[in-house]
Amino acid sequence: MSEKNDKVKMAIESEQSTSERVSTETLVAQREKQSTDAPELLDDTWAELTQDWQTQPTVKTDILALVKRTRRRTIGAKFCFALNIIATIALFIAFLYGVYNGEWGEPLNIYLGLGSLLSLIFVYFETKIRVATWSQLCDSPEKAIDNAIASSKSSMQYMWITKISFLPFLPLINWFVYTSSQTSSKAVLPAYLMANGFMVIVYIVVDYLHRQRKQEYQKLLKTKSV
Repeated sequence: MSEKNDKVKMAIESEQSTSERVSTETLVAQREKQSTDAPELLDDTWAELTQDWQTQPTVKTDILALVKRTRRRTIGAKFCFALNIIATIALFIAFLYGVYNGEWGEPLNIYLGLGSLLSLIFVYFETKIRVATWSQLCDSPEKAIDNAIASSKSSMQYMWITKISFLPFLPLINWFVYTSSQTSSKAVLPAYLMANGFMVIVYIVVDYLHRQRKQEYQKLLKTKSV
């Protein structure tokens, strides 16, 4: 009976040893599988992150659009420059005609004479700014950013001298309104409001464009430095 019990006990111990060995081997196999799968999981995660990063929108400079915008603004600036020259010549002609033929009256002749002189000074500085810029512009894509910077800088300078020109023109136009009202029976207030209101509106528009060009100029400088 004792011998039978010993055999049963030995069989149980053998089964337990086998079970423990199988469990240990299974655990080791699972750990080896986890360690093998870990690099693959990291590689997959890194690939997903890389793909997400590559698909994110990036800010790029559209060179072709920049060239077209610079060309379009250059044409507009040349048109404006031509209008300023024509206006200056027209003021001089009107002034000379009024003086030599005794037309318009003294207040208007003085206004036309001073106005044409101020306009001539304005066109002189505008010519220096525009010619210096236009002489270095080209349609080369390699120079697109440099040309855009030069164009924006030229526009800023033009807006600045335009704003400065309001300093002499504003008192001149008010003097003209006041002097003309002395020989007229009409109320002078509407004339003051119209003249000064027009000047204020023009100044606001010019100041807005000046600030826009300044922001654009700073952005272009940042783009070039990248």
